[in-house]
Amino acid sequence: MSTRPMKSAAQQLNAAQLAIANSLADPEIKAAVAQFGFTTAKLNKGKALYDAALAAVNAQKSGKGAQKDTTAQLKAALTDARDAYQALAKVARAALSKEEQAGLGLGKEPRGTAQFIAAGYTLFDNAGDVTALADFGYDAERLAAERAKIEAYDQANQAQEMAKGSAQQATQDQDAALAAMSEWVAQYVKIAKVALRGKKQLLEKIGVLARTGKTAAQKAAPKKAAATRAAKKKA
Repeated sequence: MSTRPMKSAAQQLNAAQLAIANSLADPEIKAAVAQFGFTTAKLNKGKALYDAALAAVNAQKSGKGAQKDTTAQLKAALTDARDAYQALAKVARAALSKEEQAGLGLGKEPRGTAQFIAAGYTLFDNAGDVTALADFGYDAERLAAERAKIEAYDQANQAQEMAKGSAQQATQDQDAALAAMSEWVAQYVKIAKVALRGKKQLLEKIGVLARTGKTAAQKAAPKKAAATRAAKKKA
């Protein structure tokens, strides 16, 4: 059994806009559907649902865009932060004793985001107490500048998580708004078909295409195919 493909947000909005706007704009349609309960006030409620759905769809697109931007910023910040961390870690391992390295929190490089940020802060905050590192170019000024890269990554990670949550909420809001709008439109179209029965042009105006019967050629096709198969069997 085949199922109908899910309509996109744009398709749902277009169908709703066509049905609602043309109904409100056409006096004959408006008068006909009013006799079946869809007064101007009720049509305007449908328009409000359409407006809300349109706003929700636009907000979802904006949220997705913001999330994409913050993800790109996060990747760039991670590259800088890892480079800063690894450079100091390598210098410390080459220049300091095991005990001093332990004081900087050096061990295996952390893999997780939270673990790496914590290790980065520990390394740069404690490195200032190791005067020997100044002989290898890591004075207070440089340590502060390199630590800032860890902080930038930390902030970029928080921004990305916030954008991700906002995008997820925007998607939920969009789905709810589209569902409410489409439910209203589905009911309206069913009633409009009754109110506008026999008025093909008015139905088409609100997006309801009249069903057409099979042409003579389409009706004859199965019989022609059966006759061809029979002829082949006899041959």
